Amino acid sequence: MNQTKSILARDTVKLAGAAILAPLSVLLQGLPPIFLTPWFMRIDFAAVPWVICWAVFGWKSAFLCLLISAPLVGFLGPFAGGIVGAVMKSVTSVWMFAVPAAFAAKLGGFQNLIRKRAWLLASVVFAIAARVVSALIFNLYFALPVFFNMDYTTILAFFSNPLFQSFVSINLGMVGLSAFMLEISFWNIIQGAIDLSCGLILGSLVLRRA
Repeated sequence: MNQTKSILARDTVKLAGAAILAPLSVLLQGLPPIFLTPWFMRIDFAAVPWVICWAVFGWKSAFLCLLISAPLVGFLGPFAGGIVGAVMKSVTSVWMFAVPAAFAAKLGGFQNLIRKRAWLLASVVFAIAARVVSALIFNLYFALPVFFNMDYTTILAFFSNPLFQSFVSINLGMVGLSAFMLEISFWNIIQGAIDLSCGLILGSLVLRRA
């Protein structure tokens, strides 16, 4: 009986954690982005609460937090992107806690992952790599075709135009497919680094206080 009550209490806490952090994600989405790429990818802090939620309450709670807040994340704030923005934010950001969670499970928990720097670094690298791959695939076959009504040829022409390139591909003289891959990869690496560094640091601080 006591064990059942303990499980219910833990589940209630995890549910409450997701419910508390989901509005924070929406609030952060409502702020102006840190940076906006010429092809309208926001660099922001909206996914950081999802990483914090995983660190403190576990991956199930983090996934629930994402599901609660993602629909609003897609429609609130400047350059939110509507349904395309909601989908892209979800399919790229989910790796920010799903991959580290898999590593943490293997090591016996989040705190063990934080203590083992080599494993932590590996989880970060794999998480960002998964993010980049999903961003490349979904931008090429979903986001850009739906949001801008582009086919493959138009997408390559789009990323060959300096008006739609950031300083990254312009300085390296990239065009077409190489510019597309560089732009998508570079800015998703930056976004992933922000999500993970902020989320892991803040999650660790919350656990220490707790």
